Amino acid sequence: MRWHDHCIATPCCDSVQTANWSIERQEEHVAAHGTFTDWLRLHAITADSLDPEAPLDDLEPLREMIGTARVVAIGENAHHVREFYLLRHRLLRFLVERCGFTAFAFEAPFTEAHAIDAWVQGGPGTVHEVAAVGAGAGNLGRCAEMYDLLTWMREHNRDAATPLRFAGSIISSRQPALAAVADYLRWADRDALPLLEQIRTLAKAFHHTSIFRVLDQYTASEHAVQDAMTATISRLLGRMETMTAYQCSQGREREHATALQHLRGVWYGDHSLRDFAGRGIPTGSAAADAFLAESVLRLLADGPSDGRILLAVHNCHIRKTVVAHEGAFGLFPAGYHLAQALGEDYIAIAATSGGGRTAEVRPESGHPLGFQVHDHAQPPLPGTSVESTFVTESPLTIADLRTARRAVTDSHTFQQMRMEHYLTDVDVFDAYDAIAYIPYTTCTDYVDAQPQSTTQQP
Repeated sequence: MRWHDHCIATPCCDSVQTANWSIERQEEHVAAHGTFTDWLRLHAITADSLDPEAPLDDLEPLREMIGTARVVAIGENAHHVREFYLLRHRLLRFLVERCGFTAFAFEAPFTEAHAIDAWVQGGPGTVHEVAAVGAGAGNLGRCAEMYDLLTWMREHNRDAATPLRFAGSIISSRQPALAAVADYLRWADRDALPLLEQIRTLAKAFHHTSIFRVLDQYTASEHAVQDAMTATISRLLGRMETMTAYQCSQGREREHATALQHLRGVWYGDHSLRDFAGRGIPTGSAAADAFLAESVLRLLADGPSDGRILLAVHNCHIRKTVVAHEGAFGLFPAGYHLAQALGEDYIAIAATSGGGRTAEVRPESGHPLGFQVHDHAQPPLPGTSVESTFVTESPLTIADLRTARRAVTDSHTFQQMRMEHYLTDVDVFDAYDAIAYIPYTTCTDYVDAQPQSTTQQP
């Protein structure tokens, strides 16, 4: 529901004329002064609720905003925040039921998430079991809100003509990914199995469900082991790439492409580890983001010709602009790759918040998972943050930055937005197509239920 709809909804003729005059004066003010704050009061989309089960009519203005885009990304400024899960669930319902979306790609590991996809399509097990296996070491699937979302997907698929897919989009742990490749090679290319077994043997030196533990193990390993791992992964990847045409001729196109994507995740992950250890090109998360984008594009190509995807990952991954950092040039987020590949068929919506609580994921050596999630109060907002412009108590406000940019003169002043418990530098209007603003956030139940650290941290 738009702000001005409230102003003109009155049975009195004089009041209608006064309200319309007020709207005209306000639009003149925006035209004259061009502030984003004024534009928001007139044109932002507001929703009545974050409840996933609430009626969807208040989200109808989103239909025009997303148009015919095939990939819509909804971000979050921090993991483990309850309201962002509710937002994604409600948007997923709207996009599936009203706009024909066919897949939900989540920030879960590509390989392990296949278990969730099987479950939402009627497979065995409980939602708690598949979420624990398929949602990854970050435990992003272990909260009541995610259980509710997955349960809704399963119930939807009972009567759906086209099943709603669940897909992981990020790099998997090595051993599950290599196991999936091994299962394929045993019947499709047994000659490549010795290379795979070499990789699996080398990978045992640094295997853990926590990426933080793997980073420590890898950095401490001998350079000869690291080099052997890189070389052997590259050799196997080369073998599978050169076998593509043959495997397709044998009717194995889909199976081969899936196995190749499992292996490409291992390959990208190896480059990330080398970069972290100071033995590669220091481009931060560039390899991980490239894999994320590839996974989404593959899901799009593998689906129906009219398939559409809701991508739910962190704001830092969906942005469309290159990230400036202290390392080498080339820190391209997944959103950069998707925008280059899809053009206007990709829309990035950053989700952020005004106040309340947020979560910080902090590496901790004494923790059984290698990290602890901490509950923080949101810090005050400076005027340069985009959140400072949202003066509203609506449960959800969405601003189309593409439309706003043509009407305001201060778009260049918004160079910060929330990330976890701090503010990150980003040219908001360049990086994102829209902002979804929630006035108050809290942490999920996982934060209280998580395993505790065995050492005290400051």
